[in-house]
Order: sequence, then C-alpha cells, then structure tokens
Amino acid sequence: MTEQKQQAGGPSRASKSAEEWKAIFQQIESQVRREAARTVGVAEDANWSTIGKNTDDAVRKSIAKTIGLEETANWDKIGKHVEMRTRSGIASFVGATPDADWNTIGQTVEQKVRVFLQDLFGPKSKTGAKREDLVDPWKKE
Repeated sequence: MTEQKQQAGGPSRASKSAEEWKAIFQQIESQVRREAARTVGVAEDANWSTIGKNTDDAVRKSIAKTIGLEETANWDKIGKHVEMRTRSGIASFVGATPDADWNTIGQTVEQKVRVFLQDLFGPKSKTGAKREDLVDPWKKE
C-alpha cells in the first residue's frame, strides 16, 4: 500500500535523495572546473577539453624553457633535446665522445668492464702487479 501511495503521489524518498546527491555532485564538479580554468588561465566557463589543452600548453612551455629551448618547441623537439643531452652526459661519463650514439656508449662500457674484469680475474702479470695497482676504468685521467 505504501508503494502505491509513493507511485501515485510522486517520487520516492530514495529517488528524491538520489536527485539531491546528483545536484550536490554537479555543483562540486562545476566549482572544481571553474577553479581549474582559473588556474590555467582560461575563462571560468571553459569546458574540460579547453582546460586540458591549456594545461598541456603550459606544461610544455615550462619544460621547454627549463631545458633551454624556445617556448614554442613541440613535445617531439623537447624529447629529442632531452635524449641528446642525456646521451651526451652518459657518453662523457663513461669516456666516450659527447656526440657518441647509444651503440658506441655501450661498446665503451663493455670494453672498460672487460678490461677491469680481465685485470681483476685474468692471469697475473709476471711483474707481480697487486690488486691495488689495478687501473680504475671509470676514472678520468
């Protein structure tokens, strides 16, 4: 009998409660969207797509500037620049030329490790070299 009254008299309490919660969540989403829009510098009524695009642009410009590129640099140029600087730094660290490619860097590391292991575990020289006399392959001269 109660169900008949609810159906005839309007929405149930559960349905009304669900609608109230929906309204609350929509208000929260709207407030969060407005704050995000303000933060990235677009109009308060901007949609999430516009906010996301502006966020991407702001991050890209900031990273480009941080690594020494112009703010108009795209993600591809930023990635290539970071890879080149990283590769150059690692190449210098392991004793290869700063413009060495990854293959050359790998070969340089392999060669130094091989020499180090040979000196450490290989046949000892007739001169009686001691362990402390071994050359550090990573030490720059």
